[in-house]
Amino acid sequence: MEPIHILTPEQASTDQALTSPEPLAYWHTPVSSKEQQVGRFLKVLLPAIPVIAFSIDFLYGYIMQASADMAENRPIDEVRPFIGALLLATVMSLLCIFIYHGVLKIIDEARHD
Repeated sequence: MEPIHILTPEQASTDQALTSPEPLAYWHTPVSSKEQQVGRFLKVLLPAIPVIAFSIDFLYGYIMQASADMAENRPIDEVRPFIGALLLATVMSLLCIFIYHGVLKIIDEARHD
């Protein structure tokens, strides 16, 4: 692992690309098969789905709850939108886990046929 480089303000203000290959090393390693490409794609895409679902659901729920509370002159309660978004993100996470394992099972069965 390379040491951490701290940029000076002059270096940070330029449009020069960072030279450290660590974050991109995973994507630059050669992939030998389509199955590995599918696995790599799913490892990136599927975890993003619950995060986005949580964010959108929480914001929508918070706006709805805040508008209802403000209409009735109550303090804004952010607990219910948070719990709703957390439940939705949990269900989406489980769904993504099932999708990932299902794809891996299909790929494994296709290799053996």
